[in-house]
Amino acid sequence: MESIYNVFKEIELPDTCPPSVKEELISEIDLIRNSLSVVEVYVDDLFNVASALVSIIKLPTRS
Repeated sequence: MESIYNVFKEIELPDTCPPSVKEELISEIDLIRNSLSVVEVYVDDLFNVASALVSIIKLPTRS
């Protein structure tokens, strides 16, 4: 997965950005990306469960 993150390592030239700041920025971007991946998994599962519950429940029909 390291090849995916190489784009973020080229955000600024090494001589204009201190290496520590660059590493922290890349770390924050990775943290945000990983957090969003976890949220996406749980939200998808939540919608699947809600959809299954709605399909099981039969609403009364009007006559």
